Amino acid sequence: MFMNEIQVKFMQSLGLNLDMPYDVIEDKVSDFLERNGFDEDYNITEEGKVCESILDYIGTIGD
Repeated sequence: MFMNEIQVKFMQSLGLNLDMPYDVIEDKVSDFLERNGFDEDYNITEEGKVCESILDYIGTIGD
């Protein structure tokens, strides 16, 4: 399983790349999700969904 183009582009927009340690990526993506991943009614946004998919991917590493 690999990250898709949307996930990679989103990570790049946060200043991240696939060569970084996964814990660094996880911290930055989690922070973005908490701050910007939900609308005012606490519904997940499209960016939030991408964050979750990245975090899900990282969670599968080592399985």
